[in-house]
Amino acid sequence: MDLLFRRLFIPLLVVSFALIGYANYLVFLVVPNERVMGAVQRIFYFHVGSAIACYCSVALVLLGSIGYLATRDSRADAVARAAAEVGFLFCTITLVSGMIWGHSAWNTWFRWEPRLVTFLLLWFLLLAMNLLRVFGDPERTAMHSAVLGILGALNVPLIVFSIDFLPQAHQLHPKVVGTRGLKDPSYYRALAVSVFALAVFQFLLVSLRTRIEVLLRRKIVNPEER
Repeated sequence: MDLLFRRLFIPLLVVSFALIGYANYLVFLVVPNERVMGAVQRIFYFHVGSAIACYCSVALVLLGSIGYLATRDSRADAVARAAAEVGFLFCTITLVSGMIWGHSAWNTWFRWEPRLVTFLLLWFLLLAMNLLRVFGDPERTAMHSAVLGILGALNVPLIVFSIDFLPQAHQLHPKVVGTRGLKDPSYYRALAVSVFALAVFQFLLVSLRTRIEVLLRRKIVNPEER
């Protein structure tokens, strides 16, 4: 596993930064200004990409949490912890970019609509998971964090499908993809590259953080090991 990580880390790092660079090129130099919102619409690509990266992290939190509760394997807990930290990062980026975009588009920083509220709930759950790691007995906090991780994962479908379940009158989020959404083909290309770039970068961060966490725990168990 150590050898595999060393072999894949540099290629993944290069690929992720190349994709992020290409995404920035498309967003700022290729995609035209949106007719109504203008240049501020470019935040959209990083907003959606960060949200998808957050969901990918939450999926890893779910897998790690279930694995830990089923086996008490510290490696599964390390994955859950790493993914929770990275997920919180991308969740925060999504909220902040959404507030900036929302203020320009809707003249409000925040509104208590279903998608925003459920996403804010996910942010608080990830925050609680990370704060739990700082206090108390590691084994007990690992169990409590696993439960919170599963609850956070169950919240994701509510976030994603709230637009379909509830009338548009009750929410601000539009359907941006589809017959009523993006029109220019360059929008789709920039969105796809941005989402994929941030998803790869998210996987890289989780892998690196998991590796660090495993080494730290190994050092605690075996202080003489180098």
